[in-house]
Amino acid sequence: MKLIISKEVRSKFPDLRVGIVIAENILNSEYKDGLKDYSSKIFKEFAHKFSSEKELSGVKNILAWQNIYRSFGVNPKKKCPTAEALLSRVIKTGFVPCINPAVDSYLIAETLHNLPIGGYDLNKIDGDIILRFSPGGESFLGIGSQDAENTAPGEVIYSDYSRILTRRWNYRDCEYSKIDNATTSLALFVEGPVSEIQDVEIRETILEISSNLGKYCNATTKELFLDKTLDEIEIL
Repeated sequence: MKLIISKEVRSKFPDLRVGIVIAENILNSEYKDGLKDYSSKIFKEFAHKFSSEKELSGVKNILAWQNIYRSFGVNPKKKCPTAEALLSRVIKTGFVPCINPAVDSYLIAETLHNLPIGGYDLNKIDGDIILRFSPGGESFLGIGSQDAENTAPGEVIYSDYSRILTRRWNYRDCEYSKIDNATTSLALFVEGPVSEIQDVEIRETILEISSNLGKYCNATTKELFLDKTLDEIEIL
């Protein structure tokens, strides 16, 4: 299985790099080893750095992702990049994620460099994972949705050979391949499409994810890095 960057995406985002975490042998059915306490601590510490969620708009990587969304025709004020949406909620309401151990483990890492993270249950993926532009009109069923929606022309999406996996780059993942309590193998992606997002930030984020998955889910993990000279990489 490969992660493949389409020629069109590579051309529009020549600085694109992707940090990847592959985790296997995951135990994701119960919380243990203090994950809930650790998550609460990390998110509360993050929230205390800001007096208002509006201050996030001045954070370098939040601003970078707002501009990235605009570059493929999405208004980030209406469709907020995923890290910004999560962290705004944390600041505004004191929200602490409690979805399942694997998801909580990577959401914690979003506080490190404020970078969006998304991924999939690898047992649900058909063929390779491809980052590409949508021609529009492709059917997508998001997590928790009852009704399918269609992609817009020109939006950046992840897909495999059978379906759209994520709309608007990292805005929303699909229901079919979501990471749930039964997930035993997953792939997670941390992207830096522009030079403002530094390699070290991506690498530190995937190391935090791996550490959390190993500690709290007993997972076997590996980290990969697709740099801007590569258009594809073997992930499994």
